[in-house]
Amino acid sequence: MNSTPIESAIVEWTTVLGESRVVAAGETYVGTSTIGAKRYIPAVLRPETKEQVSDVLQIGQRWSVAIYPVSTGNNWGYGSANPVKEGCAILDLSALNRISDFDSEMGVITIQPGVTQGALREFLDCHDGNYLVPVTGAGPNCSLLGNALERGYGITPITDHFAAVTKVEAVLPNGSLYQTPLSELGGAEVDGLFKWGVGPYLDGLFSQGNFGVVTSITIALAPAPDTVTAFFFSTKDDAKLEALVPAVRAVLLALSGSVVAINLLNSQRMLSMMAPFPEDKAVDGVLPAHEIERLASSHGVPAWSGVGAIYASKEVAQAAKRTLRRLLGPVTDRLIFINRRRVDWAQNIARVLPGKLGTRVRGMADTLSGALEIMHGTPNDVALALAYWRSGTPPKRGQPKNPARDGCGLIWFAPLVPIRGKDARRYIDMIERICPQYGINPLITLTTINDRCFDSTVPLLFDRKNPDATTRANDCYRALYAAGQKEGFLPYRLNIDAMELINTGDSAFFNFASQLKAAVDPNFILAPGRYVPRIKHSEA
Repeated sequence: MNSTPIESAIVEWTTVLGESRVVAAGETYVGTSTIGAKRYIPAVLRPETKEQVSDVLQIGQRWSVAIYPVSTGNNWGYGSANPVKEGCAILDLSALNRISDFDSEMGVITIQPGVTQGALREFLDCHDGNYLVPVTGAGPNCSLLGNALERGYGITPITDHFAAVTKVEAVLPNGSLYQTPLSELGGAEVDGLFKWGVGPYLDGLFSQGNFGVVTSITIALAPAPDTVTAFFFSTKDDAKLEALVPAVRAVLLALSGSVVAINLLNSQRMLSMMAPFPEDKAVDGVLPAHEIERLASSHGVPAWSGVGAIYASKEVAQAAKRTLRRLLGPVTDRLIFINRRRVDWAQNIARVLPGKLGTRVRGMADTLSGALEIMHGTPNDVALALAYWRSGTPPKRGQPKNPARDGCGLIWFAPLVPIRGKDARRYIDMIERICPQYGINPLITLTTINDRCFDSTVPLLFDRKNPDATTRANDCYRALYAAGQKEGFLPYRLNIDAMELINTGDSAFFNFASQLKAAVDPNFILAPGRYVPRIKHSEA
C-alpha cells in the first residue's frame, strides 16, 4: 500500500530526529489557542540543532509537506502554536535554547528560539550581567526571539525589540544556512555590534515573514541604570484626554533616553486588573455604564490612568521628576512616584491591616511589585492575569499560567494610533462603539512605541467554551479592522485567522514579497499564508 506524502515525510523525520522528537497528530495539545482557532496538525517536530532543522526542511521539500516553525508556541492572543493554514507540521524550536557569545562589556548576546525571558534573566544573574531583559507582559516562559521577529515591544529602555537585533542566522527553505555578510566575510564580532551590515539589508525578511527558520539572533541589551523609578498619573475627567495625549508626547520629547515608554489605560482596563468580572451584572456579556461607574468608584479607578518609568542616575531622575510634574501636572489629578523601597513598605503595612482593607492594599502592593519587576527587566506573569478575566481556569499555585491550555478566550487587536489628542479620541470612540455590539467590553491601552505613535492593545476577551461567543469575538476583530482601515488605525501585527485581511491580491508590496518568496521557496512549504501570500506559478 502506497504511503501518503506526510506519512513518508514522518518516516524520514523520525530517522533524523528520533522517535521521541516526532509527535504524531492527536498526541499533543499544541493546537490549542486562546483565539479559538483549530487546525489539523499532522505532526510536531522537535529538533535540537540547526543541522536537524536543515534536514527537516529538506525532507519537507522532497515530499511537498508544509512546515510551520514556532519558538515556544506561547503566542497568546495571536494563535499560540497554530499554523496559518491546515495540514502544516509544527516545527517546535523550544529545544534550541542555547545562550552564547555574551559580551558583558558591549552588552550583546546570542540566543536561540527556545530561550525565554525567564531563562535570559537567570543567565544574566548567574554571569554578573548588569543588563535588563527586554521583557513583555506575556510572561517568563515566552520566547525572546519569537517576540523580536514579530516586532514586539516593551517598556524597558529598548522598547522596539527587533530594533535591538543586530545579527540573524537562519535556515532557508531549501535547507541552506543564511548568515549576514559581515559574518561570512570574517567579521562575526563586529557584525554583532552593528545592525545593518553591508549591502542590501535582508535580515528584515525574517521579521513577520516566511523566508526562513531563524535559529539564532544576536541582540543588544540595555544596561541596568542606577535607578528605576515608576510614575503613575491619572485623570478623573475623560474630557481631559485630548490634553493628556500631547502632554505624554511632550514628556517623551523632553526626557528622551530617561523615559522611553508610557502606557495610558482606560477605567475598564484598570478594573480588569483589580476586580473579578461581575458576570451577574453584565448585559449580553457587556458591563453597562452605571456598573462600570459603580465599580470604578468602589475601587478608586479614574477615567484614565498612566504609567511609565524613569531610567537614569539619581541626579537625572530628580530632574526628570520635576519635568514630569511640570508637563503632566496641569492635565492630571494625581502624579506619584514609586520605587522598590516604597512597595516593600506597602506590602509590610498590608500584612497588619485588618479585613478587606488589608486585602485591598496587599493586592495593590503586589500588583505594583510585579509591575516594578517588569520595569527592572525581570519577567513575571502579573499582566497575564488579564487573559483569565472572562474565562479560563487559573492554574494551581506555583504552576505557570498558560492561557491557551487553561481555556482562556483572548484575541489581541493591536492598531497603531498617532499621538494626537483628536486621533486618540476618534480611535477610542471607534472601539467603544464597535466592541459592545459583539459582547466585548472595550478594554483599552495606549502604549507609546516612539514619540509619534501609540500601539493600542485591545484584548477581546470572551468565553472560549461558548462557540457563539468565539464566533462573535472573531467577528468583532474583523469589524474593528474594517473600521480601523477607514479611520487609518491599522494593526502592526495579525493573528493567524486575520492574515487574509492583508492578502487582497492587488497590492504591489505583497506581490513583490510573494515573488521573493517564490524565488527561495518555490513549493511554498515554509509557513504558507504567514503575512506573504502564495503567488501563482504563472506570475512567478
